[in-house]
Amino acid sequence: MSNSVQEGTGDGIQERNSPTEDAGFKAIGVDGCRSGWFYVALSPNNPPEWGVVSRLEYLLPKVGGSDRVFVDIPIGLLTEQSGRTCDREARLKLKGRTSCVFSAPVRSVLGATTYEEAKIRSKAACDTKLTKQAWGLVPKIREVDTLLCQNDNAKRFVREVHPELCFWALNGRKPMSKSKKEDFGFEERLRVLTTWLPCAENVIAEVQSKKIRGVLRDDIVDAMVAAVTALADPSTLRTVPENPPLDSLGLPMEMVYADPDLLAKHPLKVAWDG
Repeated sequence: MSNSVQEGTGDGIQERNSPTEDAGFKAIGVDGCRSGWFYVALSPNNPPEWGVVSRLEYLLPKVGGSDRVFVDIPIGLLTEQSGRTCDREARLKLKGRTSCVFSAPVRSVLGATTYEEAKIRSKAACDTKLTKQAWGLVPKIREVDTLLCQNDNAKRFVREVHPELCFWALNGRKPMSKSKKEDFGFEERLRVLTTWLPCAENVIAEVQSKKIRGVLRDDIVDAMVAAVTALADPSTLRTVPENPPLDSLGLPMEMVYADPDLLAKHPLKVAWDG
C-alpha cells in the first residue's frame, strides 16, 4: 500500500511518500480531522493511498481530470433562510439517526470571527440560532468554500457527501443502528464497507496501525466510505435532492451517494497489494 502523510507548516507542507501522479483514475474520500484533512484514495489501477493534508488544496496537484474528490463538509450555503434541502432530505432517510445531520450555516456566518458574532449573523439572516457544532466546522467550511470559489478546476471534481447517508445507501437504504463512536457501530460500518470492497477492512487496519497524529478511527471510516462512493460507476451516483439547487455563488447544495441496486451491477475494482 502506498501512503502519504503531509504535515502543515508555517510556509506550506512537508511531504513524505507523496501519492503517485500517474494517469490512473483515483476516487478520493476526505474527512476533516484534528490535523487538517484525512484522505483515502482508491483506484482500479494503483494500490490504495492515504494520508493527511493540512489544507484541502494541497491534494489538488495529485488530482487528474477524471478523478473524484468526495468530501464530508457542507458545500453550497443559503443566504436568507435556514436549512438546506439536502440536509432535510438526508434526515428523512436516516430515521433514528437524524441528529448526525446538522443544518449548514448561512453564508454570512463565514465572515464571523467569534461564536457570539456568528450567532448574531445567523439570527439576522435567517432568525435561527447557530449551534456550537456548526460553528466548530466553520473554519473548514470557509476553507472549502474559498477554494471552490477561486478554483474552477476544483469545482469539477470536489463534491459533498455525508458519511451516514453513504452508509445508509450501501447498507441497502438502512441507517446504521449505532454511533460510529461505539465499538459495535464501528464494526457495523466495517462490515458494510467490506461487503462492497473486500480490502476495505485491511486498508482501515493498516491506517490504524500507523497511529497518525490527529486522526481518529471515525475519520478513517468516514473517509473510506466517501472514497468507496467516489469509486462507484458514475451511472450509480445519486444526490439529495434529486435536482440540487445552486447557492448564490453557483455552488450545488447536494449530498452524493451510490444507489445500491445499480452498484450491485457494477462491482467496485481496486488494486490491492496487501
